[in-house]
Amino acid sequence: MTPATPSSGQRLLGLFLLGALPCLLLALYTQHGWEDWYITFRAAKNLAMGYGLVFEHGQVLQTFTSPVNALLPAFLSWITGNNNDDLVLWLYRLVGAGLLGGTVLILDRLARLQGFSRPVLWFLLAFFLVDFKIADFTINGQEAAFLVFFVALMLLALLERRTFLLGVAWAGMQWSRPDGFIYIAGTGLGYLLCLALNEREALPATFKRFFYAGLLTVLFYGPWIAWTTWYYGSPIPHSALAKGLHSGEHPPLDALLHFVLFPVQGLLNYRGTTLNFLFMPTNYNFGGWPKSLELFSRLLGWIAIMAWLLPRGGVLLRTASLGTLIGTFYLNYFAPFPCAWYFPPCILLAIVTLAALVQHVLKELPGRPQEQRIVLGLAAATVLVWLGTSLAMSWETRVQQRLIETGQRKNIGLWLRDHAATPHDTVFLECLGYIGFYSNLKMYDYPGMSSPDMVSAREKVGENPAYLISELNPDWVILRPDEADIVNTYNPQFNQQYQLAAIFDKTDAVAAIAFLPGRHYLEYDQKFTIYHRIGSPTRVLR
Repeated sequence: MTPATPSSGQRLLGLFLLGALPCLLLALYTQHGWEDWYITFRAAKNLAMGYGLVFEHGQVLQTFTSPVNALLPAFLSWITGNNNDDLVLWLYRLVGAGLLGGTVLILDRLARLQGFSRPVLWFLLAFFLVDFKIADFTINGQEAAFLVFFVALMLLALLERRTFLLGVAWAGMQWSRPDGFIYIAGTGLGYLLCLALNEREALPATFKRFFYAGLLTVLFYGPWIAWTTWYYGSPIPHSALAKGLHSGEHPPLDALLHFVLFPVQGLLNYRGTTLNFLFMPTNYNFGGWPKSLELFSRLLGWIAIMAWLLPRGGVLLRTASLGTLIGTFYLNYFAPFPCAWYFPPCILLAIVTLAALVQHVLKELPGRPQEQRIVLGLAAATVLVWLGTSLAMSWETRVQQRLIETGQRKNIGLWLRDHAATPHDTVFLECLGYIGFYSNLKMYDYPGMSSPDMVSAREKVGENPAYLISELNPDWVILRPDEADIVNTYNPQFNQQYQLAAIFDKTDAVAAIAFLPGRHYLEYDQKFTIYHRIGSPTRVLR
């Protein structure tokens, strides 16, 4: 196997464009804007317009999770005059595309440092480039590009033993998501384990390097913690508190037991685990995807979290594998809602692990070209399966954006803005993003990411929407059909308290799409019914 050749300026530019362009093409094709982008962007735009980094004027509440995902859009909105929201999203996409291009350059350097052969290098890059979730949660307004860039930079800093770069990477991960320390701990343990097994004399210098990198992280990220504590009263985002309201306690011994059992549970899919999410479509849990694909994801994920146990596994293999294990376990056990947009750092670490594993297996098969071709054939087949799945997800997302996000949620928000009696009208709903942004009304969203009133109501009456509506008494109620059934079952007086105001229904339009992978995800949001509280002021309904 011939090692990958050194980089030239032209080659670096080509690799950068190879990383940057696919996600921009995906953005042009799908026009996808994620729900959570509009939750965060409402606060970001308020900051740009001088109202503070708040979802609602006068309510000082941290309704977002990622600092950079709020501050950068605020800056972009401000420099564009706060009058072109679509342009802000496109500028944010360009920044994300640049970060993915930079990530490809880092992966290329990692591969050369580890002596990857050319086929393994291209397996690594191809697998990364065809991953839909990383690309989509870059262009739809999430922080995925920042996370994967800084995770890759962290791996490079560990391998090159560069203290300042490691501190920058750690701080960047925290600025990208406050739970970035989970991946810092996971990869750090993997790196230390590898040194303990193969290079013990380097451990004292490594602990010293980690200490100084930690100080740099505090220096670079500490001001945000200090500011949020002063401004919001707590460094913990309110959105995280709302999601984790009833998640329960996690005693250390219980967590340790679950950690030990996690690989077995993951392989057997006991009660479902986050290993299924790694290489599955974004909303596969709604149905509409083949079961064989779930087995594919689970098997790849399991290999990635167990590869660190290989006796002669290299530093990159152990580091990335243990990072994958701890990251997926964290999302499986601690995160109350392990949603697809939390997974890009785990996906990147899993892809790096699998590439390092392929290189390791090839090195263990010297002079056996037939077996080597089988290994590379399996690697190529893996990329092709994931490419086909990503193309199917792209089509699903294009249809979903047109029919549901733009055709439903955005239009509902605009309709509410036109029909609300005052800007202080209250709205009960689950899907906060588009409707909250375009209506600009006061939201009683479930689980309460923008609403302490909702959190208080959940603590008082529980999770049943019928009881929550009675407790909160909103001016407007927006329900899906199954939600409406629950409300009418548990509150027979609902139709005497609220009148039907509008129905937004894309059932026929969704049914008319002959080829639609993941159809059930669109069907879940194809119909919304809007109710208005009887006696509450309103503009003339039309």
